[in-house]
Amino acid sequence: MDLKSIEAAKRRVGGAFRLSVLLQKRIIELVRGAPPVIDHPERERGPIQVALREILDGKISLEMIPADSFDKLVEQARQEKEARAAARDAEMGSMPPGAPSGGFGGASFDLGGEPKK
Repeated sequence: MDLKSIEAAKRRVGGAFRLSVLLQKRIIELVRGAPPVIDHPERERGPIQVALREILDGKISLEMIPADSFDKLVEQARQEKEARAAARDAEMGSMPPGAPSGGFGGASFDLGGEPKK
């Protein structure tokens, strides 16, 4: 899978988000045993490459996903994003006062003030 293929797939489906949703849905189907709809799927290295080739060949599209399934995928993605943000906020909230807040592996730097003599 190269960058040109990904860019072509994004153009074909209408953007990165739509490509992400379609790939997620199709990869799940393939992993659960759905048959590939391309010729010679054995040439591909795995379900991601099979799904990408199916998109590039015009064999699958978002219009093939029922609207309620698409809405569920969008809601699931939103919930996962919110859960990651909440976990990150909880992690930051559990740090002791004065602890460095990330960046350089916990190292803190004094970039201000007068030079030491």
